[in-house]
Amino acid sequence: LRVSFAEATALMEALHRLNIVGPSEGSKARDVLVKTWDLPQLLEDLKANPPAPVRPADDGKVVTLAEYRAAEAPTVEIPAAPIPVVDFTKADPDVLVEEVYDQEADEEDQDEDEVLVVEDDDEEPAARRRRDDEDWEPNFRDRLRELPQVPATFRSKAAFTQALRDLGNDAKHGAFHALTHSPKYAGREVKRAAKFYGRSTGNLARWVYAREHKLLVQQQWAAKQKNAALLLSTTKNLYKERTRRALKAGGLVLAAAVVTAIEFGAIWYFSPDWLRPFAWGPALATLTTLVGIGAVCERVYNKVTPVDADEDYEADRADDEPFPIADARSRAEAVDCVRRTLVSKGIDVGAVLQPHRHKWGWEVTVRQKSGTPAELVSKAPDMETPLGLGVDRLLVQPHKNLRSDSTLRLVMRNPFAGMGELEKVKPGSLSITEPLLIARRMDAKPFLLPALGSHVLVVGGPGSGKSMLLRAIGSRISDCYDAQLWEADPVGPGLDALGPAVARKARTMPQIEALLEDALKIAKARATNILAWGHGDNWRPSAKEPALVVMLDEYKSLSAYAKELVIEIFGVGRKSRVTVIIGSLYGTADAIGEAIAGAVAVRIMLPCRHKDIELVFGAGAGAQGWRPDRLHPLVEGEDPDDSDVGCCYIMGGGSKEPLIYRSYPLAPKEAYARGVARAKVGLPQLDRRSLKAAGVTAPELPKADDVPAPEETEAAEPEALALEDPALELLMDVLDGIDAVGAINRDGNGRGHLDTLATWLAAEYPDVYGDWDQARLSKELKAAGAKVHGSVRVGSEGPRSGVKGEEIAELIKEAQDAAEAAAEGESPES
Repeated sequence: LRVSFAEATALMEALHRLNIVGPSEGSKARDVLVKTWDLPQLLEDLKANPPAPVRPADDGKVVTLAEYRAAEAPTVEIPAAPIPVVDFTKADPDVLVEEVYDQEADEEDQDEDEVLVVEDDDEEPAARRRRDDEDWEPNFRDRLRELPQVPATFRSKAAFTQALRDLGNDAKHGAFHALTHSPKYAGREVKRAAKFYGRSTGNLARWVYAREHKLLVQQQWAAKQKNAALLLSTTKNLYKERTRRALKAGGLVLAAAVVTAIEFGAIWYFSPDWLRPFAWGPALATLTTLVGIGAVCERVYNKVTPVDADEDYEADRADDEPFPIADARSRAEAVDCVRRTLVSKGIDVGAVLQPHRHKWGWEVTVRQKSGTPAELVSKAPDMETPLGLGVDRLLVQPHKNLRSDSTLRLVMRNPFAGMGELEKVKPGSLSITEPLLIARRMDAKPFLLPALGSHVLVVGGPGSGKSMLLRAIGSRISDCYDAQLWEADPVGPGLDALGPAVARKARTMPQIEALLEDALKIAKARATNILAWGHGDNWRPSAKEPALVVMLDEYKSLSAYAKELVIEIFGVGRKSRVTVIIGSLYGTADAIGEAIAGAVAVRIMLPCRHKDIELVFGAGAGAQGWRPDRLHPLVEGEDPDDSDVGCCYIMGGGSKEPLIYRSYPLAPKEAYARGVARAKVGLPQLDRRSLKAAGVTAPELPKADDVPAPEETEAAEPEALALEDPALELLMDVLDGIDAVGAINRDGNGRGHLDTLATWLAAEYPDVYGDWDQARLSKELKAAGAKVHGSVRVGSEGPRSGVKGEEIAELIKEAQDAAEAAAEGESPES
């Protein structure tokens, strides 16, 4: 037993008092007969009534234990009788000793300081030698440790009885526990089964709704396109999907009914007559089977938690080696590539989410555990090297709603390849009251400029494509039947490329000041009489009362008086529909002024300087991802494909995200041809009421033959960027479609049906594949070298004609390798 030191001391003193152990002068100590007693009870009795020791020097006086310990040493020196060491391992030959000794427990209870020390020169134990010293006192703790330890189970009858009682209780619970608790356990299993079937039904309903909604959206989009073949294809897909689902559901119900009928029939046929009335037997068996299946499936579902690496990839802080993004063939690999690069640059990454592949590269969302998005913006140039990107081809866009999230766009290829020129429209068919198409975003979404009452500021350095953008805006405004275009340029050709489509031009400073004065007078006259003339709060343009748009290029070169006139027009022009579009090389305060930067509604910045961003886009815009200074203007002798000519950032007019746009190019020759066509139809003239109230003479409108065609002086600004291989673009788009609407087989390879891919491509890229159907897609894929299989199974859908993702990816890899080899002057075979 393990007892405290105080209890051991009291026990040894009691044994000494009862003469069980003790000294015996002139004789050898007796061996002790160890009996079985209840030690806990003995200790309680000793605590309640401690015995008093007797000392020989006190003449038999009985004292208490406290008095004995507190008594002073006697003045008369009395030799202490040595207490011999009792050897408990030897039994008395005259007495039968029954011992139960647990040696292992005894060895574990002994501490290191309690082990008998044996010196090298004397093999007698030190404890035996110390008893001959005059100052030696009995160490009852050591003496107690020498006693044999008997397990309590055998030393206590009560303990043995309790052990038997415990065995009986265990047997009782083991035999009757299942019977008494079966309702509770059955309820748990029924609850699990109900949870499984409920969740399965909900997931099935959501899937059916999502598929039905997607097919209906595709059908509605096809109807808007007014394409009979596309509408027929989407309608056929809708009915095929509905028929397939109905057949599957009917088959499952029929199979369940057949199995239930067979089970009922078998039980009824083989059951005796007295059991046949109990029809609940088959029903109970069926219910039990369903509950068992549901409970097992629910347990498996709770133990197995699938991880979708394409949707949410938690960051691992392991120091893995980054690899180029070009080596990523799936969404999971793209996520891993971005995560490794961020960790290698010291970014505290929490997760990399929502990977999406575009024609130009990858787009992911990064969630930071700590730090600010400014860290990502500042370290973006350093991450371009391990990602294998070009200079300034990693775009960072922090989220305003969630500070920890930022969108990373990894631009691997030119996102505006194959963009083409500004779409040609019928002269005079547009309206200034509707937004005008002038640019396209890098994700293929168009930008529509709200030119009605919105002042515009365009900033771009040399070679940025500013003149090309202003030309595209001017061409769109000239095609409006309810707007008249004026333009002024003190140092350049202005909009001479549009020819007779411009109603009034100014090149010298007096001409420019006179033009601005007339525009201001018209704006004030309309604002003064706007209610009297029945226009309401704002002027409503029409063919007889058109809006006026004044375009000013090289704003920095204007005189101080001309700049004052522009600021005054800003004050009244919005209500009168007299709009000013300003072009400037720089965006600093001395170039355009703070009043101009704060008054415009739409701000466009092409490749420019970093210090221009703060005034135009606002303080802190660079840290939020608005970085037009990272766009590269066209340099003389440089390949246009290597520059960002015409690319820009747009703030306002519905554009709120720092994404790159590119204005639609328009060659001077084509612009002049469109201007002539517009002049032949007839330009709109300002209304007489406005001119009379303003005291302005109506400008003489130019005729189609009055303005000569401009010379080709802008070779530095190409009409369009070089097209990439259309077959390669098609393969990449099809591979994206397989990831979006296809399925993965058991080998991990993607599959896609041609009809589904054709519908997805038409909805995703309507400007390229809007009129494509399954037959056209199959023909183009075969021309690109892809193999179209006649029987491809995609997920649970039946086999139809389709393509395999691994074959498409292999063709893309071969085409890219061949292009790189050709760029390096090598043959594809080398």
